[in-house]
Amino acid sequence: MAYNYHIMASFPTNRDYKGTLKMYNSAGALVFGPVEALGRGSNDAANNYDHSNWQLKNADVPTGVYETTVVGVGSPSSSFGPYKRVWFNNALSGNALIAQNNGRDEIMIHGGDPATDSSLSWYPLRPTYGCIRLSNANQSTLINAIANAGGGSGKITIS
Repeated sequence: MAYNYHIMASFPTNRDYKGTLKMYNSAGALVFGPVEALGRGSNDAANNYDHSNWQLKNADVPTGVYETTVVGVGSPSSSFGPYKRVWFNNALSGNALIAQNNGRDEIMIHGGDPATDSSLSWYPLRPTYGCIRLSNANQSTLINAIANAGGGSGKITIS
């Protein structure tokens, strides 16, 4: 399948630390980033209070390759930001596929209010319930870059 864009996100093994996210158009030109991104989940009952258990809901975003598409603004904006989101609508390979087969879904890239504690290693970003968080400004720029690349279907590779 031909994709209009390819997002690449790279995270450290310890997801308490930020990684980076960038995007290429279908011609292979870098059109966005790299920018700071956080792929850390939350310690939640759905993942037995262990954000690192990527196979379970609300945990760290699983590595691998997914197909993506842009979806509408989420609510509340404090959680998702005021801009459209990038939905990982189909896992293609890697831990992403294992997690999807285990029931993980609704993984996205989105913004949201910043963390308030500047002593945290992920500041100014904050953990999500299993998604990738960008700053609101970077989320807006990413959505515009996807539109400029033709929108539609894309893919993301997470390492």
